[in-house]
Amino acid sequence: MKKTILTILAGLCLVITITPLATADGLQLAEKVHAILGDGPANDNYHVSANDVYMWTKMKKTDFMVLDVRIGENALDAYKLAHIPGALYIPYNELFKPANLKKLPKDKKIILVCHMGAAEALPVIPLRMLGYNAYGMVLGMAGWQRGYPSAEYVQGLIDLPKTKDFPLESSK
Repeated sequence: MKKTILTILAGLCLVITITPLATADGLQLAEKVHAILGDGPANDNYHVSANDVYMWTKMKKTDFMVLDVRIGENALDAYKLAHIPGALYIPYNELFKPANLKKLPKDKKIILVCHMGAAEALPVIPLRMLGYNAYGMVLGMAGWQRGYPSAEYVQGLIDLPKTKDFPLESSK
């Protein structure tokens, strides 16, 4: 009985000691996220266009790299079949492994590319928090490669409001 009470008290002391530290870390993390998001509008919300990447490639600029982060059971095959010249392939769900982060330069823009521009956005903020100059390419491979399968899907999403009458509100 005494051992159980001592164990509970020790656990309670540990929780009381750790909670303020976790809260302080959480606040610091929130401040860092807020700073990065606050700078977003001045940095085109950390997006670049396919045309920008094309022009940089054409001009043989060396201050950027393309990081293909496509995932899915056929993503590696899709990368091997066709990718942006010079792109490195690391699926976004593997990106934050230490060995993969070591492959990324901190002195260049890192342009993330996925199938259609949605999944690539997930690692942009965490990469920026770690000191990388990360951006997503608008529309991903669907905005780069003619006839890319996801392009039809994206177009369908754009056309959907033409066939539906989704409700809207006004805050006047």
